[in-house]
Amino acid sequence: MKKIKEFFKKIFSQIGKGLGKVFRPIAKFLKMILSPIGKLLGKIFAPLNRLFGKIKYEKRQAIWGIVFVLPLLIGFIYFFLIPFCTTIVYSFSNVKNLAYNDETKQFLGVVTEWVGFDNYKYIWNEHATFKQTMLSSFGNTLLNIPLVLIFSLIIAVVLNSNFRGRAFVRAVFFMPVIFNSQAIDVAMKAGSIIGEEMEGANQDIFSNMFNFTDFLTNANLPTTAVNFLSNASESIFDIISYSGVQILIFLSGIQSVPKHLYEAAKIEGATQYEIFWKITFPMVSPLMLTAAVYTAVDSLLRSEILTTINTYASAGNVTYAGGLGGLTNYGIHSAMSLMFCLSSILIIAIVLFLLSRLVFYYDE
Repeated sequence: MKKIKEFFKKIFSQIGKGLGKVFRPIAKFLKMILSPIGKLLGKIFAPLNRLFGKIKYEKRQAIWGIVFVLPLLIGFIYFFLIPFCTTIVYSFSNVKNLAYNDETKQFLGVVTEWVGFDNYKYIWNEHATFKQTMLSSFGNTLLNIPLVLIFSLIIAVVLNSNFRGRAFVRAVFFMPVIFNSQAIDVAMKAGSIIGEEMEGANQDIFSNMFNFTDFLTNANLPTTAVNFLSNASESIFDIISYSGVQILIFLSGIQSVPKHLYEAAKIEGATQYEIFWKITFPMVSPLMLTAAVYTAVDSLLRSEILTTINTYASAGNVTYAGGLGGLTNYGIHSAMSLMFCLSSILIIAIVLFLLSRLVFYYDE
């Protein structure tokens, strides 16, 4: 054993000497180059160091805070605020593209003509599917939020318990987040036709075997409850596939609950049902707001309304019977986008207002 250790020691010592001979000239060369650069930068920033030396510590903190926030502020203004304001202007205008300059091959820009609320009147009154698609998308979102939150919380409680294969089960519930990514979606488009046919065949088989809606109706349940439960059963696959991130959110919240609360409850003789409603649910309730916002945004971004909006992303004209003439696709696209954005914000605000009444803060 000692001979083996001595052998490897000699080998590594020789390797170290060889690397030292190789990198020593490189280090000297870099030092020779960087030392003048360092001296030059020191002379350049010397006035700034003297200036900052006279500024109080609190003001220096504020200045560095502004420096770190400045890239985010520039990105917000350039990539969000300016396009958002442009969308507002385009939604009230008839937008037309100017041609390219044949000599310079440069785009000459766009021309906007004020049309008032004609774009909004067209998409709300004369468009064939926008109103119905948007209302159905919002309805599905309002249905998905409670279902996903309830399912995610139940699965998080189950995954927090000790059982064999817990890591594998956690990975299984998080896999839909990976498979729902854009790259996987593009890669699996080749087999989408076969998948749709198999899914339709399976639905026909199961619908013939058991009709859940008829079962609930025969049980004399109210029509509202029948519609809610039947819609939930039809979208169970979507609920499972959309709940990966929410499960992780609730799981992290459950694991952060102080253990002495559970120990005290067990000593007092509380059941698991009472522990869930008195400790687990109140302690993770603040995370319901985060999970609800994520669910709402995710559901809205997956809705069919975006397909309707994107059909007007290219150039073209539309005849508006209620106006003085035609409208351009760019103006209609901007009006649809703005209406969808404001309506989504309103839906999220209503959901947050309703859920905020269920939130319990431990520190308070």
